[in-house]
Amino acid sequence: MPSTIFHSKPIAPQTWLIQGDGSNSYLVVGDKQGVVIDTGFATENIRQYAQTLTDIPVRIAANTHGHFDHTGGNGWFERAYMSARALEIAKTPYPSKADLDYPLKYLVTIVGDGDIIDLGGRTLEVFEIPAHAPSSIAFLDRKERILFSGDEVDKGVMLYWMQDEPQPTIEQYVLNLEKLLQQRKDYDFICGGHEMVMADASLVEDYLEHARRILSGIEGEQMVLQGEFPADFHMVKIEFKRSSTYKGTWLGYDSRYVRNKVYAR
Repeated sequence: MPSTIFHSKPIAPQTWLIQGDGSNSYLVVGDKQGVVIDTGFATENIRQYAQTLTDIPVRIAANTHGHFDHTGGNGWFERAYMSARALEIAKTPYPSKADLDYPLKYLVTIVGDGDIIDLGGRTLEVFEIPAHAPSSIAFLDRKERILFSGDEVDKGVMLYWMQDEPQPTIEQYVLNLEKLLQQRKDYDFICGGHEMVMADASLVEDYLEHARRILSGIEGEQMVLQGEFPADFHMVKIEFKRSSTYKGTWLGYDSRYVRNKVYAR
């Protein structure tokens, strides 16, 4: 039966963007196997849909972090690769989705800094970058020069953990971006968790420049907040100076957590 929610498009050789179920999902295919990065809400079987795009077997998933809009579809796969912190919440549906029948039984492989997911002739290297979520990791595809950044580098970044304490800090975010910048020679494009797809990798430099300004006490123009946030939550505009695709966005953070209380790696 054709999918009623998923749609896809190729974005690089043996690489597809899949949308329609919460987050951006990406099918990345090597010579021996394919992996779906971030699996959405599991409203439909994303593995079955991904398999229609390639003849190479798609048996595994990988998660940029543990939020359920990125992990809900893991149960369609034989195994999911995620950080240790993601395991704590990956199988917990959001309250608005709790009445759906999710396949939540699947094997998990814990990955961290420097680990490799081998697809055969193509690999994904793991980088721990906890800020938007304590469980966040990025996947670097050196063959096609793509960084899959999840929600840590996207069109708008929210440094806010809801119930998690302590809150992420701007200082931690700077450390993460500096870490990604050290690998800058190995990627030209960023694929984010919700909006940015094959964006210019220079966005890492723009986010880093702005985050460093906040650390120095220069916040910039604040934007109007929508939704329920703490009184100390700030959302500030970011101008992308280096990108021809995106001109600007926002960075949201709790102003009580700028320095110190850096999340332990």
